This record gives sequence, C-alpha cells and structure tokens, in this order.
Amino acid sequence: MASTVIKNWDNKTWLSSKNYIEKFNKFLLKNIKLNPNSKILDVGCGRGKILGNLSSRLKLKNKPLGIDIISHKDKDKRINFKKINASKFFSTNKKKFDLILIKQTIHLLNLNEIKRILKLSKKNLSIKGKVLIFTLDTAQN
Repeated sequence: MASTVIKNWDNKTWLSSKNYIEKFNKFLLKNIKLNPNSKILDVGCGRGKILGNLSSRLKLKNKPLGIDIISHKDKDKRINFKKINASKFFSTNKKKFDLILIKQTIHLLNLNEIKRILKLSKKNLSIKGKVLIFTLDTAQN
C-alpha cells in the first residue's frame, strides 16, 4: 500500500500544476544558460511534465532525458524516458549533459547513495554544465 502512495505522491498536486511548471521553468531559464542545443537530464523525473514544457519552450533539438524507477502511464511525450535508477544509469551512460536536474528526489536516498550520485553526476556534465538539486524543504535548496 505504501508504494502506491509514493508512486502517486505528485499526482494532481501543486507540483504537477501548470502554474508551478511555468514558474519553475522560468526560474531555470533565468538562472541557467540553456539553448536549443542544450542536453538535459532529469533524475527522478516522474511524469516528465517539467522537462516536456522546457523542451517546448526552448525548442530543444535533442529530447531531454528523464529517468525514474517508476514508469507512469501518463508520461510526457516530449521527453525520452528510461525506467532505471540513477546509479545504474550513470554507471553506463556515455553522454554529457548541460543540466542535470534532481528535483524532489534526493531525500529518498541514503547519504552514501547521494554522495555516489553527486560524484557520478559531475562526471556526466559538459564543461560548463550544472547540477541543480531541489528538495521539498526549500530552505535546503
């Protein structure tokens, strides 16, 4: 039963609202230099609505990549989605990203996993790439 609650924790909340997605992407574009050639990864992407919206706004040439351990039926079609955990993905990935987004996910991991994912994320960045981490506790962002 608990997995059902976690599986759908973001469904139909303010985190999935169009208003939140628009404001979040406005914040990203104000703070990170992205363009149509940018390569973006979202770790723990959920349904991929934020990346889908960002892809349309930037007219990305490469679909952004979202990874998550759950494959929702209503995933955004504007992203490439892989059902995989972050450690496994990063251990086999050969691509470099301009932005790696870890949003409302990191608190689900233990400290050793967090350290491993941060180290692997850094290795998967392009030269001027950025890792952005957001938690539900905004004071820790």
